[in-house]
Amino acid sequence: MDVICGGPPCQGITGLNRFRNANAPLEDPKNQQTVVFMDIVEFLKPRFVILENVVDILRFSNGFLGRYAISRIVQMHYQVSILAL
Repeated sequence: MDVICGGPPCQGITGLNRFRNANAPLEDPKNQQTVVFMDIVEFLKPRFVILENVVDILRFSNGFLGRYAISRIVQMHYQVSILAL
């Protein structure tokens, strides 16, 4: 497999969600798709991974979910580039 491209849903971190859990983002079921995406990458071991999400992934809860995703990818020995448009 060459590429996995995905965008876990952002409902758990978007500023439009008045009930988002800033203290424990991974306890919110809406944010579990990020964990599942990383588990799939770890299982399939593609050559390249593209993770697309809203800019709030880098802002919400001091960037917790963004840092989580980056740390998982780096732990799997991938290089990481962040493109914020």
